[in-house]
Amino acid sequence: MTRLFSLFIFSGAVYAASLPQVSPFLEKHCTECHDRDVKKGGLDLTALSFKPEDRKNFDRWVKVYDRVSKGEMPPAKKERPEAGALKTFQKALKAPLRDYELAQQAKNGRTVLRRLNRTEYENTVHDLLGISLPLKHILPEDTPLHGFDTVAEGLRFSQLQIEKYLEAADAALDAAIVLSKRPVGINQRYSYKNEQGIRKNLDTPSGTLSDKTNPKSGHRVMFRENDKEVIMFTTGDYLVGLKQCRLPGPGNYRIKISGNAFQSEGEPLTLMIYSNNYKQKRLLSYCELPADKPREFEFTTRLDGTEHIVINCDRVGRDKKGQNIYNVGAAEFQGTGLAMQWIEVEGPLASEWPPASLKKALGDVPLTELGDKQKKFRDGKQLGYELAPTDVKQAIASGLNSFATRAFRQPLEQDEAAPYIALANQSVDAGGTFEEAMRVGLRAILTSPAFLLLEEHPGRLSDRALATRLAYFLTSSMPDDELMKVAGAGKLSQPAVLKAQTERLLKGPKAATFVTNFVGQWLELRNIDATTPDTKLYPEYDMLLKLGMVTETEAFFNELLTHNLPVSNLIHSDFAMVNNRLAEHYELPGIAGEQFRRVSLPKDSVRGGVLTQASVLKVTANGTVTSPVIRGAWVMKHLLGRPPPPPPGNVAGIEPDTRGSTTIREQLAKHRDSENCASCHRQIDPPGFALESFDVIGGFRENYRSNEKGANVKRKLHGQNIWQYKEGLPVDASGELEDGRKFQGITEFKKLLLEQQDQVMRALAGNLVTYGTGAGIQFADRDVIEAIAKQAKADGSGLRSLVHAVVQSPLFLNK
Repeated sequence: MTRLFSLFIFSGAVYAASLPQVSPFLEKHCTECHDRDVKKGGLDLTALSFKPEDRKNFDRWVKVYDRVSKGEMPPAKKERPEAGALKTFQKALKAPLRDYELAQQAKNGRTVLRRLNRTEYENTVHDLLGISLPLKHILPEDTPLHGFDTVAEGLRFSQLQIEKYLEAADAALDAAIVLSKRPVGINQRYSYKNEQGIRKNLDTPSGTLSDKTNPKSGHRVMFRENDKEVIMFTTGDYLVGLKQCRLPGPGNYRIKISGNAFQSEGEPLTLMIYSNNYKQKRLLSYCELPADKPREFEFTTRLDGTEHIVINCDRVGRDKKGQNIYNVGAAEFQGTGLAMQWIEVEGPLASEWPPASLKKALGDVPLTELGDKQKKFRDGKQLGYELAPTDVKQAIASGLNSFATRAFRQPLEQDEAAPYIALANQSVDAGGTFEEAMRVGLRAILTSPAFLLLEEHPGRLSDRALATRLAYFLTSSMPDDELMKVAGAGKLSQPAVLKAQTERLLKGPKAATFVTNFVGQWLELRNIDATTPDTKLYPEYDMLLKLGMVTETEAFFNELLTHNLPVSNLIHSDFAMVNNRLAEHYELPGIAGEQFRRVSLPKDSVRGGVLTQASVLKVTANGTVTSPVIRGAWVMKHLLGRPPPPPPGNVAGIEPDTRGSTTIREQLAKHRDSENCASCHRQIDPPGFALESFDVIGGFRENYRSNEKGANVKRKLHGQNIWQYKEGLPVDASGELEDGRKFQGITEFKKLLLEQQDQVMRALAGNLVTYGTGAGIQFADRDVIEAIAKQAKADGSGLRSLVHAVVQSPLFLNK
């Protein structure tokens, strides 16, 4: 490439210039503060040459371009550049920066060679082998870059990863190659009347209460039974585990329960169903139980075979007066209980045996069924079948060729599978069985570069490479048969066909993984457990609320995607996606049931959009107090695509004040006295101040919560007085944008933010491109991002239209 910049001497200073307009602009507006004598911000423009091959030098020139273009430089107190001079300067500097990067992209591509991340690996192996065994926990954590774990630069190889890939491959093959006799499953209805932990505490005649003291806990435990049910006033795990149900092995199980609320004055209860193996307690599902009559609830889940089932229920064991079941005699207690009629467990669920995974792994190999007298065992399990290939080595070649074609996501080159077949044949020659030999070959394929890496070459992607990129973008897994068929016919790169396939994937069941994985990283929902709210300040926080927070945001994004609603809904919408628990948190009346659904918001509601969703408000707080700085920076980075620079290293953070002596606004006023801090805070703080009306867990507030100072709380929690915290100082959610526009609270702020909805569209387009292509947005990509945003806007500004515009863009169609 011809270098557009040359160096020349001007007034004793060295300047980099592509056109005569560059150096006069810098001399007039910049070098007063950025020369060898002053060198503000560590930048001496008089000594800055143009060396784009040096990444630091390139980035420095991009920073100069950006700061001048955004009006941040020259500083506000200095003379403003004339519009014509500014435009000339931008054009003269932009062209060589863009052209250099475009030349590098043409040579090497935007995206470096990348491997499958943990989620993609697990999903791909599941699809290849037809198994559901969890695998990604075996692999090391991926390193996100540019906000996503799909970015190639963060997906490096290490010795540990190779070892873990081998371990994961072995686990997957063990789950797929199953030759045991069909397991004797269970399909049984259980009654808690037969549960030992409950029976020993039911020492009174049927229909009465027991107030027997449990010798382990020293607490009174109470159950009532009648002909149809057991009524539980406590749901301690050691009492209500379904120990009588012994799972026969790992697999998918169907669980069905029947229950209702008891003595709840018409209020429903939420039942939670867990699995527990004494090491880990895992929530399987939950449902709302009515007070008037029993409800039957059914779901399917995977269990590892070592777990037992536990039920739990919120808000039982305490009456309206606040009396606890453990402190009140059985005859006196009139509080809420859980009436359980029965629980059914069926599984492992398998439509065919041997399972389909056997054929997916080994190919169509003949099987010999073993009779009852032919007792052969492996790992303590009796074998029911033997593999009986007529020609072992031919079956190996056929099976590994077929498997490698699917695993490598494209037709094999000549003899490409030969190394894997040779490994398997060596096993046979050494006395190994057909199965052992196939495991050797399959293990090698599942740890090979052709499987772990996405093959893309500089320039336009081939149809098959495009199919792979599209599939991992929208399903986090390998292309399905139809996508590979279209790609194999060379038709996928046709715009109409590509649009049709994109639509098909967006409508398919695997599109849920796109929502979960993209939204979870874009909005940082994966950090929902990074902090635990203070139990005294936020006693209403529980696991169901946390679960509802994340589900709401995913459901909201999915609603925009499914119905192609305008991206501006991210800033403000007239609806929310809630269930009963979240509606209670948002003080939206009349919402029953655990299902999330679209609910119209009152005109005066502070909710609507992602900014006021509890998930976002929680991940931008520290569990004790809120910070306008953290929340403001989140808005700048994730919604507007303008991440603020990191704070200076010598600036200390603000210690949270839970006593209620000062507000965060007062603390910040002292924190940002210096002009260096104030310049950034003028951008960061306003959105943060607008969100101050929302506490650590996303509840609306007019006052801060205090551990010490303040008035008693007037509202109630679950019908009981709140004593854990005090009403602290009042919240001030007003602010002023950098351009001088003022707002009073979140509603007015969102109106101002709607004026930047085009920037929100550009920012979201950039995030989708980064996630889908595995590369961050470069300087040369900016014009394409702008074109993507304009195309989506022309199509109605819908989220689905934006996804289509991304897929049809040169950034997606090229490496």
